[in-house]
Amino acid sequence: MRTLPSLQRGATPIMTLVWILIFVSVATLCVKLIPVYIDDFAVASSLEGLQRETRLPEFSDKEVLATLDKFFSLNNVRDFDKDSVELIREGDAQITVKVNYEVRTNIVRNIDTVVSFSHEVTVRKS
Repeated sequence: MRTLPSLQRGATPIMTLVWILIFVSVATLCVKLIPVYIDDFAVASSLEGLQRETRLPEFSDKEVLATLDKFFSLNNVRDFDKDSVELIREGDAQITVKVNYEVRTNIVRNIDTVVSFSHEVTVRKS
């Protein structure tokens, strides 16, 4: 059985370069974005820890932020903007902590990614 030589060609150098470029691009995105999502997981975990504080509605706003900062320290969250935390009180029995923030990451030269996150936790006095 004879096969045609034109069907037995391998990958061309241009196609190999295209695949290398695609692989490097995906690897660069992963290296730049995975730490952002790991930090967001730590922020969400800190808010879950804050939700377990049953006396939180009794705290002042400053004490709530200090407690949240302790959870951030335990979960190794660094460079977090405290202005993105919003405290909403509903009487003396309930407090809602909202965290809305975005992270801008430089990918290559002037190409950036912006990833936004939003978390909310409500704590009721028991």
